[in-house]
Amino acid sequence: MPAAQEYIYAASTLLPFIVCLVWLAIYICRFSRATEPQRFLTLFAAVCTALYFCHSWFFTAETPGTYSWIDGLYYFCNLSVYPLFFLYIRMLTRDESPLTGLIVVFSIATGLAIAVVTARGASAIMLAIKLVFALEVVLVLVFGLRDLARFDRDIHNYYADTEEKTLRRVSALLICFTALSIISSIANVIGREAFHQSLLLAIPSVAFSAMLFALFYVGDGIRFYARDFHREVPAEAPAPEPSAQEDTALEARISALMDSDRLYLKPGLKISDVAEAVGSNRTYVSAAINRTSGMSFSDYVNRRRVEEAKRLLLLEQDPAISEVAEKAGFASFPSFYRAFVKFTKKSPSEWQRAHFRTK
Repeated sequence: MPAAQEYIYAASTLLPFIVCLVWLAIYICRFSRATEPQRFLTLFAAVCTALYFCHSWFFTAETPGTYSWIDGLYYFCNLSVYPLFFLYIRMLTRDESPLTGLIVVFSIATGLAIAVVTARGASAIMLAIKLVFALEVVLVLVFGLRDLARFDRDIHNYYADTEEKTLRRVSALLICFTALSIISSIANVIGREAFHQSLLLAIPSVAFSAMLFALFYVGDGIRFYARDFHREVPAEAPAPEPSAQEDTALEARISALMDSDRLYLKPGLKISDVAEAVGSNRTYVSAAINRTSGMSFSDYVNRRRVEEAKRLLLLEQDPAISEVAEKAGFASFPSFYRAFVKFTKKSPSEWQRAHFRTK
């Protein structure tokens, strides 16, 4: 292999390991002041670092496939990373202790990894590992997206301002992670040996490095998760299911109050504030808004805020858009911009130019 290709190949073998090692060092340095999910990501980063150390070892070895302790560690980590990511999602969305899940995951991974070494990579064991890995990918995708969607739905039905509270970035990462997992599963079927001393290794190496960097970067920025949400949401006694007529009547009261008192302009508005204002149960208010308008509480409020922003945009030809966003009740310009585009299909400036001429 020419020298230039050797450098590319060497970089490909080391890149994911370096990314994981750097983030592991960052998480360790911040461990004492980290949230519980961030501390769990430290464990995840450690397992990923060990995985890609073995990955690098294998692809730089002269005679791969000897099934040493390195292979046992590799398969242990390979079978652990996706369940660990799922346990991380459960911490974010349900505030559950990962201890039981960790014991189960590590027990299964350890058993299969030991079997690989002691049986010298017997074909039946290798097939079992590939099947378990493929099953993990499917289960993590299905149940992970379910938990993330449920959490984001609860957030949108309680807060008007959801900035920095939703986990949609984690959902996007999970989908990308799964896509890469499919590639990884195909590579497992083909066999790691097929990529030994081949520049084709650079493709999955760069893809997984970028994915891992994004995952750790996003995880480092998450400050709000299920525990914070549960602390803020007051407990309510179970209530009977309201009828369609009751939903319609309650939504009419909510709408009238929104318009008369302009509640939508209140910073940090929550559905509990609206429930208190109309003298009703939070669950009833949420159900009335969802079923009657077909929108979440957040969209219900932000639609009115967008209408207020439209009115302000027509008052002068060149308004300060950031001031319009603040006066309309939005917590930040990005949330204003997203909501405005969502309900008008145009940016604030485009909408203002198009309508100011016809005012």
